[in-house]
Amino acid sequence: MKRPEIDRSTGRSVVTEAPHREVPAGRRAPAEAPPRRPVRRGRGRILLWLVGLAVLFVTLFPVLFMLRIALTAPANYQEMPVNWLGAPYLESMRTVLSGGFPRYLLNSFAIALLTTVLVVLSGALAGHALARVRSQRKDHFLFFVLSTRMGPAVVYALPIFLMATQLRLVDTYFGIVVVYIFYSLAFAIWMLYGFFLDIPKEIEEAGLVEGLTEFGVFRRLSMPMILPGLIATATLVFIFTWNEFFYAFVLTREVAKTYPTDIPSYFGAFRVEWGQMFSASVLGVLPPVIFGILVRKWLARGLSGGTVG
Repeated sequence: MKRPEIDRSTGRSVVTEAPHREVPAGRRAPAEAPPRRPVRRGRGRILLWLVGLAVLFVTLFPVLFMLRIALTAPANYQEMPVNWLGAPYLESMRTVLSGGFPRYLLNSFAIALLTTVLVVLSGALAGHALARVRSQRKDHFLFFVLSTRMGPAVVYALPIFLMATQLRLVDTYFGIVVVYIFYSLAFAIWMLYGFFLDIPKEIEEAGLVEGLTEFGVFRRLSMPMILPGLIATATLVFIFTWNEFFYAFVLTREVAKTYPTDIPSYFGAFRVEWGQMFSASVLGVLPPVIFGILVRKWLARGLSGGTVG
């Protein structure tokens, strides 16, 4: 065995052979201990996998069950357990697609997209201003903004309906978009306000020193830095608007009707069209799911607070 020693003449470290120790007769040399296997780490990973699979099953089972019923013949709705491997029955899906549902689905997409763009832009301007303003009344204003979401939708439904009737905005795209902006703007302001607070003020001050205007700093520096937060906020606003039922049920009839308000039409007085209802529900779930998959990377970063990179 080698061990380092210091040469006194040169002051350098010299490796020399250590003297060999003889093992007395009748004794065995101590064996090296075998490396310990990471048993606990392996068990922890297995447990995490099992928990993840359980959560995934609980989350996806209702959607898979809905899809299976949508592809099941009406005569087999009551069969339990469900025959997951049975031949798909596509007549319910064809009936839904041949009616007015595709137009209602397109209405939902157009209204949700326009609402999301306007809400995110307005919320970004307001959130940036609130994050940089120095006022003792800022907290009071933020509480006032949040208070618009404290009451249930039914509290605002009657006055909004009366105003929309007087202004002739019932069953119009403009009327429902304005209501959805009011419904989601407070949430967007609070979300983006927190993201803008994470940006160091020195960066924006450096932009002003370089000759940028206030709006230039907002557009060229602040907005790109909170891009994951913007995408996370936009995704949530889009999902909230896409699935909103109550205001759409009160304020729309046929022209601006959205897909959630069409789902109850499959309930009859004496019969429920389960296949058509679940087919419409499956088609309504697909757009937000696809959108969430496309932006999942930025959505995860935004929701976890990793906005400033």
